Amino acid sequence: MILIDIDGPSAVGKTTLVHQLYGEITNVSFVDELLMQKSNPYSQWETSEDFLKKQLWFFENTLKRYMNTSDAAHGKVQINDIGIIDVIIHTVIFPIVNELPWNVFTQFKNYIINNYQNIDLANIVIYLYASEQVLRQRKSNDALRKRNAFESNIRLYPLQKKFYFMLETNYPDQVFCLDTGLNSAHLIKKVINILNQSANTTPLHLYELLDLTDSFF
Repeated sequence: MILIDIDGPSAVGKTTLVHQLYGEITNVSFVDELLMQKSNPYSQWETSEDFLKKQLWFFENTLKRYMNTSDAAHGKVQINDIGIIDVIIHTVIFPIVNELPWNVFTQFKNYIINNYQNIDLANIVIYLYASEQVLRQRKSNDALRKRNAFESNIRLYPLQKKFYFMLETNYPDQVFCLDTGLNSAHLIKKVINILNQSANTTPLHLYELLDLTDSFF
């Protein structure tokens, strides 16, 4: 099983890329964004405790896509629309950007280590980015999705992007940051080349990502 995460800010083109790849790759399955599958039971929250519960809900439900692959056929490709790194990074940067005096990430990390094994995650992570102007224009042009959290997420975008670029430096065979302002055909070709060259790379590991996130911030 080859696991691929497609991450990036709202309106960057993740879902569009996933559907384009679906037509280019054989033996592929697609796991939609979590909130397209389940309603968020913590949509209303105010305290650090509520925020922690919300993030752990996202973590636990997102983690399942890496744990339910043992019966998959050899050579099968699974593409995840938003992976576990997005949940981890959101947990640490939301309080920072919003100037909240919460040390939520320490509790988040400790809970995970105490309750989950150090499992393998994605073989390949593709982080898509674009200028804020492009993101706002794409949001404006998209009549099918409301994107209610867009303004909140765009505030997190600079730190999110900085973190993924650091990951690309640390994991050059697994993490790739791509500008979706590129010609669409060129972008698809670039992604296909990445998949062909990196399909057999060692997957990222959960505890290592938690430690790296902790040290980065």
